Amino acid sequence: MMPEYSVRSSCDNLTVLYYKGCQQAFKFFGDDPEEHKVYVKDEHTDMLKQMFSNYKEYPWEFLNRFYLHSRCLLFTSGIWMSETAKYPQYLRYKPGSHTSFRVSGITRFTAMTNNCGAICVGINPDGTEFPNLRRLVHKMEGTTMFMPLSPNSYIVPTENCTYGGTEIESGTIRRAKIDFDELVFEEPGYLIEFTNEPLTLEEELIDYAHQWVSQRIEVFDRA
Repeated sequence: MMPEYSVRSSCDNLTVLYYKGCQQAFKFFGDDPEEHKVYVKDEHTDMLKQMFSNYKEYPWEFLNRFYLHSRCLLFTSGIWMSETAKYPQYLRYKPGSHTSFRVSGITRFTAMTNNCGAICVGINPDGTEFPNLRRLVHKMEGTTMFMPLSPNSYIVPTENCTYGGTEIESGTIRRAKIDFDELVFEEPGYLIEFTNEPLTLEEELIDYAHQWVSQRIEVFDRA
């Protein structure tokens, strides 16, 4: 079953693919190329064990399969599931959860409910270089004064918005302004910000762990 609609956008070496209004059982696949595979190592999981010492059920061995991804995948609405061939676990994602990690192999993402949305932003998969750039996911509602993290940031709203008096459609990538400016979202949603600064594995892993602890991302063994 096809989604209600999809949005594609690009700017410089970044591209966007946004599935909206997906019905239950809709599927898409992820197998984007990577120039360098920066894996999660034992030193990184040891760091998390110290930070989350009271959380005993963390699937530590699962994390060691992860490596940084040049793209960010954000689940904007509904419940999603991901499965990767040859791996005994599957993951479940709730609205607002996002990841910048992947594992080797083709991953299948399936909408578990109706009216699901998922947006993927990052380096053009048809390019020749795939740097891991720092990215942030901002939760947005109503009117706010927004200033990007970097003077060379790009922004992608998941809902129609007005930024500095300019209307931007959902899923459209734009260069951010350097200074504070008014940002108005028509509906509650998210703003993905991509910078030209390098992404650190430690920062992204801590963000991912917080989502796991809060159960926005869950892992299960296949039956």
